[in-house]
Amino acid sequence: MNNSIEKLRSLVEKRAKSVLTQTHIPRLDILRVCEPTELFPEIYQPLISLILQGSKRIVIGDQVVNYQAGQSFVTSVELPVIGEVVESSPTTPYLALRLSLDRALVTEMLCKVDNPLSMSETRGFCIDRVSDDLADAWYRMVRLTDHPEDIALIAPLIEREILYRMLRGPQGAVLRQIAGIDDRFFQIRSAITWIRKNYATAFRVEELAATVNMSPSAFHRRFKATVRLSPLQYQKQIRLYEARRMLFTEPGGVTAVALSVGYESLSQFSREYSRLFGAPPARDIRTLRQDALGGQPTEFNEPATFN
Repeated sequence: MNNSIEKLRSLVEKRAKSVLTQTHIPRLDILRVCEPTELFPEIYQPLISLILQGSKRIVIGDQVVNYQAGQSFVTSVELPVIGEVVESSPTTPYLALRLSLDRALVTEMLCKVDNPLSMSETRGFCIDRVSDDLADAWYRMVRLTDHPEDIALIAPLIEREILYRMLRGPQGAVLRQIAGIDDRFFQIRSAITWIRKNYATAFRVEELAATVNMSPSAFHRRFKATVRLSPLQYQKQIRLYEARRMLFTEPGGVTAVALSVGYESLSQFSREYSRLFGAPPARDIRTLRQDALGGQPTEFNEPATFN
């Protein structure tokens, strides 16, 4: 690990209070995990994640991605992933910074970059090592947490520097996709946005391709290249993630939730839910609630079909 990353790691470790520490800097969080975790499904919003200690493995569609201390991960789209912290312990916890991306700010910075990069990158995510100059900008950003009176004025300036350096580096091709100036990527982003808003609605790939002015074959190929999932696979994962969120946070049973996210067959819902989350809906939610309550048993009444 180079000196710049080590210096940043030491600074972050002193400020990491729990698994998730929300800083006073807009959209900047600190993550701290003290032991390896099991595979956990979630949806990444457009973000930059920088690991400072430990390592992580994430599954994106049909691709397994490993990244470790000194590397950053950036995604330009809403990305269903299954992730696990691989290297971590109480004495050397997993430490990471996470910055949610502001599309307007990325677009502003892109307009100021003199040498725009190639638009050949089709994936919606990328991993690369962090340069010393970039690590130094992150260090100055985190150090602002000691001076809250300076955050409103200085944090936006440092964030622009971080984006500028990334746009000029190997991850710039992915980061620039957020601005939507590449028509090819804009078409895929439009389709992703439609699926996210209408995840419970059945659709034909040919019809969705037509709405974004692409042939079905080109649309399918570029969509899968971007998120490593076909359009229908993407919709299915969004449905199941939303179903899990609803079961955990809202009143109502498995049957009602399955129907609300677009499933007509309850057995199919249970089967696909179990395949993704490792347990049938009722059992999975009971486990999640017990974990949230520190292991205390909870009530979750559902038809025997889903137990």
